[in-house]
Amino acid sequence: MSATAAEHADTRAHAEDAALATILEVLRERTGTDFSRYRRATVRRRVLNRMICLGANTFEHYLDMLLAEEGEALSLLQRITIKVSRFYRNSATFDLLRRDILPELARTNGRRPLRIWCAGCGYGEEAYTLAMLLEEAGIPGTVDASDIDPGALSAGRRGWYPPSAFDELPAALHTTFCEPSERGYRVCERVRARVSFWRHDVISDAPPPGEERFDLVSCRNVLIYLDAEVQHQVLRSIDAALAAGGVLCLGEAEWPSAALGQTLRTMNHKARLFRALPMHSRAAAPPPFAGSA
Repeated sequence: MSATAAEHADTRAHAEDAALATILEVLRERTGTDFSRYRRATVRRRVLNRMICLGANTFEHYLDMLLAEEGEALSLLQRITIKVSRFYRNSATFDLLRRDILPELARTNGRRPLRIWCAGCGYGEEAYTLAMLLEEAGIPGTVDASDIDPGALSAGRRGWYPPSAFDELPAALHTTFCEPSERGYRVCERVRARVSFWRHDVISDAPPPGEERFDLVSCRNVLIYLDAEVQHQVLRSIDAALAAGGVLCLGEAEWPSAALGQTLRTMNHKARLFRALPMHSRAAAPPPFAGSA
């Protein structure tokens, strides 16, 4: 490559970076979500995907389209936060929650209802799965489901899903808690009543409010979109929201930072389940996350 061509490529790259930064600023202003601390390569790829759909050839061209169409910001938000989930996704993890962890938490709590937080809930499949497990076991409790996408939250509140969303859900749960409808299936009312949906950004917002800390926090496949420093910040916030003895559930490709080894203990490596240690035990915690990735 000649010096002139290299200079041109460098200038083009700087122009693209500047346009992308402006796109993210417009998105922040219009949706309230700041993607500047997400992994830049992931965000850039998702923006490019949206550009292809609209036939935009450059970031500058797409920026013009974004500024001209008020509703495009929400469309871009939905594209960046692509949601891939199903009921009972990663069945081994839910089998453990169903068989061991939720009953144990209920015994420990006595008569106090369990508090569960499903962070980054998307369309609500995981939140409703957790509510089904509470309902099946007769365990009192509620699920706070949070996400940054208001469209996904609205869909979650309605509770309608296509048949394919239930492929991994055990038949007994499907039969008991899902009602056939013209749109596929709808989660039954008594399960929906256990779940509250919140507009929430795990990076900048405090955890959903309540008098008690959470007994279980599920934050699966959210951290993978964040830089390491932001991952640690989010995990610190979640850890502070967990009750002593509470359980954190992460995604298969996620792991707490070593700095949290004094506050969280690995329960099940494969299922990415961690126990929040009591405050008085944290100074004497075991070595941080032996065997972590």
